[in-house]
Amino acid sequence: MQDTTQIKSVVIVGGGSAGWLTAALLAAQHSADIHITLVESPDVPLLGVGEGTWPTMRGTLQKIGIDEVTFLNACHASFKQGTHFHQWRTGNSNDEYYHPFSLPFNYFDTDCAAWWQREASQSSFAHAVTTQSTVCDHFLAPKQVETPPFAGVLNYGYHLDASQFAHLLKTHAVSKLGVTHVVDHVERVIAAPGNAIQGLTLKSGKQIKGDLFVDCSGFSARLIGEHFGEPLLSCKAQLPNDSAVALQCAYTQSDTEIPSVTRSTAQANGWIWDIALTNRRGVGHVFSSEYSAEDDAINALQQYILANSALAPKSRDDIAQQARLFRFQPGYRQRPWIQNCIAIGTASGFLEPLEASALVMTELAASHLAESLPRYHYQLPAAARQFNREFSTKWARIVDFLKLHYVLSERRDSDYWRKVTRMSDCSEQLYDWLTLWKTRSPSAADFSFREEIFPAASYLYVLYGMGFPTDFQHSASVLQHRQPQAFKQQEQHKLLQQHLAGLPGNRALLSQLAQIAVTSGKHHEQ
Repeated sequence: MQDTTQIKSVVIVGGGSAGWLTAALLAAQHSADIHITLVESPDVPLLGVGEGTWPTMRGTLQKIGIDEVTFLNACHASFKQGTHFHQWRTGNSNDEYYHPFSLPFNYFDTDCAAWWQREASQSSFAHAVTTQSTVCDHFLAPKQVETPPFAGVLNYGYHLDASQFAHLLKTHAVSKLGVTHVVDHVERVIAAPGNAIQGLTLKSGKQIKGDLFVDCSGFSARLIGEHFGEPLLSCKAQLPNDSAVALQCAYTQSDTEIPSVTRSTAQANGWIWDIALTNRRGVGHVFSSEYSAEDDAINALQQYILANSALAPKSRDDIAQQARLFRFQPGYRQRPWIQNCIAIGTASGFLEPLEASALVMTELAASHLAESLPRYHYQLPAAARQFNREFSTKWARIVDFLKLHYVLSERRDSDYWRKVTRMSDCSEQLYDWLTLWKTRSPSAADFSFREEIFPAASYLYVLYGMGFPTDFQHSASVLQHRQPQAFKQQEQHKLLQQHLAGLPGNRALLSQLAQIAVTSGKHHEQ
């Protein structure tokens, strides 16, 4: 017989961005008929590595009812318009390219890669097909102060302080959305017949029962890993990075310009991220423990900081004392939903933060759960199968896209680069794509999955930013669109001049918005 018991209570284990984002999205959509409890241990520190978002975060904040100005002010947030890659292709100092968030100009009407190669290859691909790269070169914002909240002249996400973001989400979820917050440590899982989760026993002795349990306990994976034993599918063969050293850095001056891109600079044995907030920069070195030690990463970080005039210098001893070391197993769980338990956040998987996939996967998983929450217990197996199919495909796509950055590189200056550039470590899907793209550019037809993490445009920016040699010799699309695209380029040039003249600097706009937050009462009490 079908179990027609209604799902009335959801228990989330773990706080941080994953737990509180899940709680807020569920409560925003289901608070009238679902009781949501979040259990957060007082003993577990926040991971706080992922400080970059995708543009999807704008819609997510709207869904849960957090005003953009409030968010920007509370989280010391800045605008993110893409990623700026340095020294990934050859390792030379002038080796750079952009992966912007805005689509190429005339994207749906023209094979822009074929046109660029024939008509505009004296410019980088991203500079030739969108104004956003030049806007980022000039440290300009993607919007004006008059632009409505969450709208943009150009597409954008955010850079944010992860700890402050979790705090904002918690305050909002509890005070505005009715989420129950329990500060206690989970001692053990109470299993029902058949091993579904019936409840949790807490350190205080209290028991919490529920219908559905969400595992946001991070790397410990208390429910999906410890209770259900769902293994992590290792991605170390494709993506060997398993460590990171992270550090906060002050600006040299309080009025230093704020970049609106994540800067990613390749190193001999990994890469360094550099994320600009309004009050500081966050830098970190991602590396593989097989090829590099923590000391090597700290040395590379020091050299990077000393070479960057926008960053206040630090001694090696200061870096060694202040830096946080993270170890992780690159991989994901193929079944993040088992019976009445769903893993979201790092409990479901984690990969190096090369394209800010961590927060967007949390958003997508939490949004999927909120939008597709089963009403009855008998619907759980079907919901789990659908969720697992969708998210195992998403993880596989992320692995392919991150691997793309490495296999296109010409660097062979270390054992690390000789390893990560091997085509033999690619998935069959990525290998097939690269084979086909030797004579044509990526198209929407290559990406048939309903909700692709990275659209065809993202592959275009990375492929041609890295100098991928597509031979368009027999492509009729170049001649077919030559005149229309030339006309569109004139329009784009006019648009660029308008952007350069009309868009404010990032710091100037963020300062204005911070003042608006104070005068309108939208500032966030710390």
